[in-house]
Amino acid sequence: MNRFREWMYRFMRDRYGYDELNYTLFAGAIIADLAGIFTGVQACMVVSLILLILVVSRALSRNRVKRSAENRIFRERTVVPRRLFKAWSMGRKDKAHRYYLCPKCHQICRVPRGRGEVNVHCPKCGMEFTRRS
Repeated sequence: MNRFREWMYRFMRDRYGYDELNYTLFAGAIIADLAGIFTGVQACMVVSLILLILVVSRALSRNRVKRSAENRIFRERTVVPRRLFKAWSMGRKDKAHRYYLCPKCHQICRVPRGRGEVNVHCPKCGMEFTRRS
């Protein structure tokens, strides 16, 4: 078992590994696979297989610069959905406050619940917008 672990360590030494884009592609492959199983559509299974091949090829790639650039572009283009999800999950945990995104800079702003319509002042860009708390 020790020899196998050493072999795996040597094999993966210069490889890129997993990042946020790989995890998202893997989740998409699982969703496509489940959709194919429940609906019986073969195209979903093909999409799932293509996504899995892409995940493995990115993880085993030795071109770290290109893979990290792909991940950086992915993170830049998904800022708003990730912040929306974060605000939603924070709002589920915190029952005393509501969380909104600033329309200008997409900063998460916290307001107390139960105050009716409030003017929210963004701490990052200074924009004011009205939301119901």
